[in-house]
Amino acid sequence: MTDRNLPLLGPALSEFQAILNSIPPWSGRVPSNYLVDGLGIITPAAFQPDFKDQCLAERDAYARLPSIVANDGWFEIVDWLVSAREATGEYVAVSLGAAYGRQLVGAWKALQLVNPLPALLVGVEAEPEYCRWIEQHMRDNGIAPDDHVIIQAAVGPNNQVVLFPVGTPGGAPANCVSTNSPQSRSVYAQELSRPELAGDVVRNLLLRNSTGLAQDLGGGTIAEVKFVSAVTLGDIVGPLRHVDLLEVDIQQSEAEAIPPYLNLLTRKVRRVHIGTHGAEIHAQLRALFLSAGWNLVFDYAPDTHHQTELGSFTTTDGILTARNPAV
Repeated sequence: MTDRNLPLLGPALSEFQAILNSIPPWSGRVPSNYLVDGLGIITPAAFQPDFKDQCLAERDAYARLPSIVANDGWFEIVDWLVSAREATGEYVAVSLGAAYGRQLVGAWKALQLVNPLPALLVGVEAEPEYCRWIEQHMRDNGIAPDDHVIIQAAVGPNNQVVLFPVGTPGGAPANCVSTNSPQSRSVYAQELSRPELAGDVVRNLLLRNSTGLAQDLGGGTIAEVKFVSAVTLGDIVGPLRHVDLLEVDIQQSEAEAIPPYLNLLTRKVRRVHIGTHGAEIHAQLRALFLSAGWNLVFDYAPDTHHQTELGSFTTTDGILTARNPAV
């Protein structure tokens, strides 16, 4: 009998590395002001904070695949490739906190390399500019956005409108954990109740769905706190027959958004890849998936140094991949 309190790990990391090694690194011509990765995914330099101010010439490139030591996307690419290899019929990938769509385009590219099936990509992102970037990123890589689903919304435990920091694509990560908390709403209410602000408050609320207040996200990034629609995992996953890969990077909101819908995920989702934010959240979600019978594949807590058979690396976000044997 299996003890569900113990991690149920997948193949050894060397076996996953062998899958990566079977993919020939991409080489070819890269358009000016674009970057390319080892799978041949091209990305505008403007989407990447480290490159957005650089002017890159058109060039020939010989891209490299990521390494676990550099912690530069190794786990994500492995999950793209493995979920694509396991897919049958139609491949479905869902990305929560999709940003510019890197996970969706990466999963689609992996599918083309190892198991070219029809695909449905679903991206959920609260930042309006990121939603436009998702469309561009898809087109740049040969994907028709109209054949897929892009939802401009935050992800939460219910459909109540949330206060979300908007206006910082490519900057510091944004979430509504702090801006939408009861404490923050109380502070905002007190600030916006000042009589001299009445006119500006009414105009912002009715014309722009905004508080008009600024939020410092750190690193010199200032956002505007606005009212944003919210969707749940029930709204997203419920209409789908199945999901091959659910990728989650919603900056602490995973602790609120996932638990109410664990039973739904267990019925429909084959694999989850979660970037966890905080040791407590990582432990909570790890225990949650184990209790529901999922098998852990990757389990690396955030802000921790890890030694593996492929070398050592340090996490910022935690890495939690679980596979559902029931699907």
